Amino acid sequence: MALQEIVKTRVDKDLKDEAATIFKSMGLNVSEAIRLFFQQTILMKQIPFSIYSPNSETIAALEKAQKGIDGRKVALEEAFSLIDE
Repeated sequence: MALQEIVKTRVDKDLKDEAATIFKSMGLNVSEAIRLFFQQTILMKQIPFSIYSPNSETIAALEKAQKGIDGRKVALEEAFSLIDE
């Protein structure tokens, strides 16, 4: 077996927990999912999924979510519903 490298990154706890739940339903833990991502990146010679630039509606929702509404944070889903306000 090759030398093992440690990869460290910081992510939002809710993001990690939600992803970990999905990985678990697929029989994977977070480390295995990250290794799978790396392996697919090498195999495909690119990120193994499509990445799209956000459109103006998405940008507006992200800005609303980041700023919050009336002093409270909002989920992105709620921010999308409030774009026209």
